Amino acid sequence: MTTTEALERDVLETPADTYAAEPFADEYGDPARYDLEYGTDGADLPFYVALAEQTEGPVLDVATGTGRLALALAAAGRETTAVDVSAAMVEFAAAKDADETVTWVEQDARELKVRGKFGFAVLAGNALQQFVTNDDRTAVLKAIYRQLAPGATFAFAIRFPHATELARTVETAEIWHSYTDATGSQVIVSGTQRYDAVAQVMTHETYRQFAVDGTPAAAPTATAVRYSFPQELDAALSAARFEIEATYVDFAGTPLTAETAATASALVYVCRKPESTKR
Repeated sequence: MTTTEALERDVLETPADTYAAEPFADEYGDPARYDLEYGTDGADLPFYVALAEQTEGPVLDVATGTGRLALALAAAGRETTAVDVSAAMVEFAAAKDADETVTWVEQDARELKVRGKFGFAVLAGNALQQFVTNDDRTAVLKAIYRQLAPGATFAFAIRFPHATELARTVETAEIWHSYTDATGSQVIVSGTQRYDAVAQVMTHETYRQFAVDGTPAAAPTATAVRYSFPQELDAALSAARFEIEATYVDFAGTPLTAETAATASALVYVCRKPESTKR
């Protein structure tokens, strides 16, 4: 039996039954696990660091999580402030920063009040999708705008809203990816998804099981993420007074067009706060 066949047998065999007695946990409540699973470099890091190098002044990493990007920005020589609503995430990220190169702040992105003005702000890791209502998304964009100096750059990315993916309901868990935990054991991550087309919100239930026998490696989690479309985001950014400089479909800088949208891996925005903020 191949490894893939074994995983399909052991891991995808009724995760709901395997986890029947376990309540859903906070997806972001275990920073150590989250860092092992998602704390890799990623194609977005060089993209955002390169953007930051084109700006002047301190930089702001909003919804920093375990500090993946903030630490990279600081390593590139930028004065960096990183914000996250989770005290556990901030504490974990700060513990990774032995040289204290980053200013770590526990704060809600909708109510940013960080000292100073910034030349560059970034909202990485699809974090904007965590704000599922129009009011919350608007609050985040306006809060970031207020923290920027005139002429400053703001960049972010979200998952591309492919119609075929949004229409795909997954009731039986499918394998998404794997990672190696702190003990060296392989953990298989699988899950389900359901999309609410009215709210534009995708709900995921995520299961993590040891590859060796399919037993739970962590409590199941449930998350809800908002999908937004290009014209919709353009309007939201304009309402927050940002000027859109570029929209890409990946971190290689491929421009968004009708043709490239078909195979887009992301919606990547580069925006600017006007030099003059008077209207």
